[in-house]
Amino acid sequence: MIYFIPTPIGNLEDITLRSLRILREVEYIACEDTRTTKKLLDYYDIHKKLISYHKFNEKERIDELINLAIDNDIAVVSDAGMPGISDPGNILINALIEKQLKYTVLPGASAFTTALVMSGFNSIDFEFLGFVPSKKSEKTKFIKNLLEKKHTLIFYETPHRINDTIKELSEFIPNRKIAIVREISKIYEEVKIFLIKDYENISITEKGEFVVIIDTDDTIEEISDEFILKKLNELYQKGKTKKSAVKIITQKYNLNKNRVYELSITT
Repeated sequence: MIYFIPTPIGNLEDITLRSLRILREVEYIACEDTRTTKKLLDYYDIHKKLISYHKFNEKERIDELINLAIDNDIAVVSDAGMPGISDPGNILINALIEKQLKYTVLPGASAFTTALVMSGFNSIDFEFLGFVPSKKSEKTKFIKNLLEKKHTLIFYETPHRINDTIKELSEFIPNRKIAIVREISKIYEEVKIFLIKDYENISITEKGEFVVIIDTDDTIEEISDEFILKKLNELYQKGKTKKSAVKIITQKYNLNKNRVYELSITT
């Protein structure tokens, strides 16, 4: 039997009694970082055989874990939160489903659901997007795609990129409300809620773990001709040709090409 067990996302006391019981009863614990998991186990005086199971060896470990589970009970944990949510676990679960093998997932901590509740934003219609891509081109595409999403959006971001990401968001969805939730359940837990366009007035400490929540957009925002003309002129001043400027504005703001072209003729 394989148990997928959520672990605390900050405070080590945020773990269920059932999770602790299962961790004490299993023969093996598969974990992302053995050092991180050992801290949790030592805190509760639990001593088990640990198996390294992370994103770099996840596929290679599947057969080993499945074979081991024939005669043993195994717990699968991530460093923090729910296994399979932006952490290893999903591939293994699908392998177990395919082989019709028994497994269970224990309820418990998840950073994005906790942050959503803390934000006070619409929690009926929301979408979790995982981590923001690290490559610039993929990140820009990721953010541009948010233009078409009107429901509540949730994603993770790293400390060294958080401020740049908020700045880039301000170029596309400046009038939506955002919540930056940092260090959930830890000593320096912090929640900052503001309009994205006001980001320059907000100080974000680039330390810890971040969850970003963007509130539902109930407005239908029309980009004005004046705004388009302003952006076209900015690109001309940077040396862009009329054809190139039209293409950039069309793609960046998801606009009708003919509309932007007609406006470019007047400049």
